[in-house]
Amino acid sequence: MTRQLKEVMVSTRRAKKMKKDTVSVGLKLQQPIIQVPQNIISVSAQMIQQQGALQLKDVARNASGVYFGFNSTAFDNSAAIQIRGFSGYTTLNGMPRHQNFGAVLDDPAMFESVEFVKGPAGFINSVGEASGIININTKTPSQKLMNFEVTGGSYSLGRFAFDVGSEVKEHGFSYRLNAAYQHQNSYLDELRTDKYVLAPVVQYNFSPKTYIIAEYDYLRGESRNGSDITKIRSEAETLKDNIHSNYSAANGLPLTYYQTQTARLLGVHKFDDNWQLTSQSQYTSAPLSAWTTLSSETYTGVEFSDNSGVTNRLSYNSKAAGQTFTTQLFLNGKFKTGSIRHTLLTGGDFTFSRDSLVNNFGMYTFPFYQERLNYGVNRDSIAVLDPAFRSRFDNHTKYESVYAYDNIQLVKQLLLTVGARYTWYENKVTQNLSPKIPLRNNNFHQNAWSPRAALTFLVDSATSVYFLYDQSFVPQSGLKAGSTINPDTQKPVGDPVDPQRNNDLELGIKHNWFGSRLLTTINGFHTVKRNVLIDDIKNASLGFKRQIGSYTSNGIEVDVLGNITSSLSVSVNYTYVNARITKDTIGSPLVGFKLPGTPQQIINTWVQYIVPIQRTNSLSLSLGQMTLVKRATYARDVNLADFTKFDAGVTYNAPRYYIRLIGDNLLNKRYIASGDIGDGYPIPDVRNYYFIEGQPINFRISVGFRL
Repeated sequence: MTRQLKEVMVSTRRAKKMKKDTVSVGLKLQQPIIQVPQNIISVSAQMIQQQGALQLKDVARNASGVYFGFNSTAFDNSAAIQIRGFSGYTTLNGMPRHQNFGAVLDDPAMFESVEFVKGPAGFINSVGEASGIININTKTPSQKLMNFEVTGGSYSLGRFAFDVGSEVKEHGFSYRLNAAYQHQNSYLDELRTDKYVLAPVVQYNFSPKTYIIAEYDYLRGESRNGSDITKIRSEAETLKDNIHSNYSAANGLPLTYYQTQTARLLGVHKFDDNWQLTSQSQYTSAPLSAWTTLSSETYTGVEFSDNSGVTNRLSYNSKAAGQTFTTQLFLNGKFKTGSIRHTLLTGGDFTFSRDSLVNNFGMYTFPFYQERLNYGVNRDSIAVLDPAFRSRFDNHTKYESVYAYDNIQLVKQLLLTVGARYTWYENKVTQNLSPKIPLRNNNFHQNAWSPRAALTFLVDSATSVYFLYDQSFVPQSGLKAGSTINPDTQKPVGDPVDPQRNNDLELGIKHNWFGSRLLTTINGFHTVKRNVLIDDIKNASLGFKRQIGSYTSNGIEVDVLGNITSSLSVSVNYTYVNARITKDTIGSPLVGFKLPGTPQQIINTWVQYIVPIQRTNSLSLSLGQMTLVKRATYARDVNLADFTKFDAGVTYNAPRYYIRLIGDNLLNKRYIASGDIGDGYPIPDVRNYYFIEGQPINFRISVGFRL
């Protein structure tokens, strides 16, 4: 007897993969992350979406040692990145966007993944900070999709984003289009922001092994009634005033805008399974015009420096234009010499950038009262600039570089990495500090070798132990007081400064757990930066610099990222950093100073658990935490106050839609997100705090559709 069984539907609710196992094409290395002798954390688009990230700094919580420092603007600013106590910077698809004066914008609508590369990485760029970089990989054609998301939240947040694309064909065209619009008011009075994103991508496959990608990214951020979110307060007032007070805002200032346009062309040809040639070029333009107000008494941010409760404000406009063109050509290959296997990377790159900055101060002043903040000003008068107080800076920079790196499998479990990069650098700087000071033109030429060597021991297929020695080269522009005296002025003649040289030593262990769903990395590092520049106080009138000697950063990093089970995912990291000045060429009391802005410890967590509902739906519960401990300042042995904030999220997931609620700073804690401390200026006789305050408790809810 035969019976007809009823239809049975089997479905699973697995957590999407939160980490990547390989690096992107932009990082050039064709190795699994477990084999790369460096701490590299690659965060997937799924993790970024899970956390509801709206800025790059929201993504940075997933990697140890990364901290967004002082940023006075209402938008994300990569110039504020700190990694392991030193400055970091971003690359886009492995290509630099050098902007000396401009500011590049980013948005998660473009992010396919974000890679945090800790330590020097000469295999990526001509110039490498000792700290590391953040590499953003943009979305390209992959599969047929049509996704829409609408977000609303605190402070009039409204955002709409969509992502549509086609499958990649073996032969022919495919596409991807991302766009977003976002409006949000600041928690600070009067400040209003808008953001526009458009990112079309077209790919053409000549064959499965040969293709080209053409991409254009347009981002524009606008703020009204000002641009500066910095607070200057006396110690007694810090975090005790009205949190919404915005001394820099003026309802009548011209529009502030930051704009970034990027065009990229990528070509890839695989000769066979062992050899691949890649060429990519990128042009970036990043103009900006930022308006704010300053105190006319000190020409700093607005503060009340006496007991009258009144100050006079004037407008300040900073206008910059930056263009960068870079092109890269590199070859990846695998071959054998006898029984020894080689994985080769060799290539060259060229980068040219042109940047300009013009600073202007307003002609007129406007009284401002602390007891009754009067934000309104005359729109016509505040936009008038004083030609007698104007400065201009121009930079023309060129990098040329060649490199070769070989990853050699000496025996089955032992890998030796050796290689180097040679870089040529040219820079022309023009300065016009004011109409009364003549133009100063300086040309700088520097070049350097940057060697790299590492040993990796593969304990098994899931575990590696590595030791790395890496150097990086950071060219520097400026003059130092030389031993030659000008007979006419009896003042020293300037000599070009030396380039900054950085050494990094690392020892680490990596392990993949649960079938490569979870990666843990534990490593220690010792990084030294030599020839660091500071202002030469003795020869300040000549604009000379002084190379003080060495900065040293020692520390430990722990990273845990991925899925423990099909329902549980985690992102946990811990950093301990001791970053300080260890050598001064003239033996000044700077030795022993902690590097300002550097937290001694950073602790981040984000845990998500998926609860099944019915057959195909689920409920995701998330909890996050961020802690910063002992953030150094310019005031010796005085730290910014520690803080811990908690975040949480709830997401209802169905096959065709989702609803996500994110809560930030749930305990509504007032804290300094970043900043510094100075004594006696601009408010005399007291300790001054220059800082960005963290947002009060806020929520955002997103509804997404998958069509």
